[in-house]
Amino acid sequence: MTSEEPEPEEEDIPFLHRLELIKELIEAPDEVIEALYDAYGKSMIYSAGGAAGAAAGVVLGGPVGGIVGGVVGKKTAGKFTNDDGPIFSENAPTAVGAYPHAHRVGNLLFVSGIGPRQAGTDEIPGGPIRDADGNLLDYDIRAQTRAVIENIKAILEDAGSSLDNVVDCLSFLINMDQDFAGYNEVYAEYFSEIQCARTTVAVRALPTPIAVELKVVAKI
Repeated sequence: MTSEEPEPEEEDIPFLHRLELIKELIEAPDEVIEALYDAYGKSMIYSAGGAAGAAAGVVLGGPVGGIVGGVVGKKTAGKFTNDDGPIFSENAPTAVGAYPHAHRVGNLLFVSGIGPRQAGTDEIPGGPIRDADGNLLDYDIRAQTRAVIENIKAILEDAGSSLDNVVDCLSFLINMDQDFAGYNEVYAEYFSEIQCARTTVAVRALPTPIAVELKVVAKI
């Protein structure tokens, strides 16, 4: 403050302090916003932005506070909600075609069909359904189903979401009569409380020697 400027009235000092705080929030560097993001968790992107905006509005107060709160909220949420496009996970099996593990559009994640193969090794928990010569083998549908869901869980978490945010699931089984009960049992362990929509269909075959594949849509 220059010598020509009048000293602020005593009652104005708290208001000026609040203005400075809001200015710092609006101009906060990326690392500060990232710290807020980390504190709220990956699945709380919009909530984190809204909370920051609400805090800013309360600090300033009045109609101006509402406007500033909106600016801060958009700054916080916007930083993490404009990453539309393909998503690849190092913790999921390699795709067998030209597609990503998931594709993000706004606050939705569309996860590709995922099987039980393990990242890095292509091992199939529960065993493959046939050997290299095409001979049928015994396999454990429960182990395969669990591996599928764990793979999807890893993809969702790497993308900033979680199984809790799944809203739709499409399941493929190569042997409905034999495998539905075991698949359904393991599915229930993960999704009984989530209660997403689900469709289960029988297919003649899948691209790799597996018995089950799931694809999901989740919020982020």
